[in-house]
Amino acid sequence: MVKTHPEGNLAAKIRLLRNVKILFSEVVFGTPGKRCEGSGLCRIYTVTGAKRLDPHPRRVPVILLINSKGNLGIRLNKNDLSEELHRELFQGSGFMMEEQFMLPKYFARKLGVVQYKVPAGAYPLQARGNWMDIVF
Repeated sequence: MVKTHPEGNLAAKIRLLRNVKILFSEVVFGTPGKRCEGSGLCRIYTVTGAKRLDPHPRRVPVILLINSKGNLGIRLNKNDLSEELHRELFQGSGFMMEEQFMLPKYFARKLGVVQYKVPAGAYPLQARGNWMDIVF
């Protein structure tokens, strides 16, 4: 089975593997304690909820997933990043989480987990063509 999202750069095909759940979302990258400046995950919105918000330069459409090993992953398209955000957060081989981030209960439930906490630290950033993956 292949799942797509009809808007923007998320129309790429994602092959669904057994025991992998995905959710189209929008993430504001940054540190919650720094008013969404810095590095990390500041906020996550549903795609429909994000469309009602004022534009934010650090908000990017993403695909959230829980992989077959039970790890949270984020897949995003480089074309959805501003040059500044790409340079600041996605230039190297790792993604830095300055603060711990708790996945909101709504998203955890939709992805089939009770709760998910992303500890502060560095996480590998994998580039595949125009796509980038972060696995926490």
